[in-house]
Amino acid sequence: MEQSLMERCLDEEKLYQFTSFSHKNAFDLGMELLKVSQEKEETVAIEVKINQVSVFKYLPDGTGKFHEMWLKRKSNMVEVMEMSTLRAYAQLEENQEDMIKDWFLEPEDYAACGGGFPIRLKGGSVIGSICVSGLPHLEDHAILIEGISRFLDN
Repeated sequence: MEQSLMERCLDEEKLYQFTSFSHKNAFDLGMELLKVSQEKEETVAIEVKINQVSVFKYLPDGTGKFHEMWLKRKSNMVEVMEMSTLRAYAQLEENQEDMIKDWFLEPEDYAACGGGFPIRLKGGSVIGSICVSGLPHLEDHAILIEGISRFLDN
């Protein structure tokens, strides 16, 4: 039987956790995400935050303020809900919930769509977010997962 989107997101969040995470790690992960996007010949804005501080940010040619706004909305969702933005999307859909009525989150400040992922330390604490913006949301999420997977495999 095929996994639901929610189950897949939960599995990814359990699998892709960090034993530690430094500013150097943020740089290396950001560069890995850039490499993945370049290999796919896609253009995405990338941001890695630790404790709500941007420690890696790259907006390549073809991106700008619009993508920066999406990065912020995705990061806000990760930091408040402590889950990937794709899981937030799946949870809202699966439970037929509304972001404003049920979660008290305004869409202009929070994004429930693929492209944001928590930096979770093994043991449970979320200390930051990894976000990309520039493609349809499932493709943003796919770039994130590939980049995080490669980073953790090194």
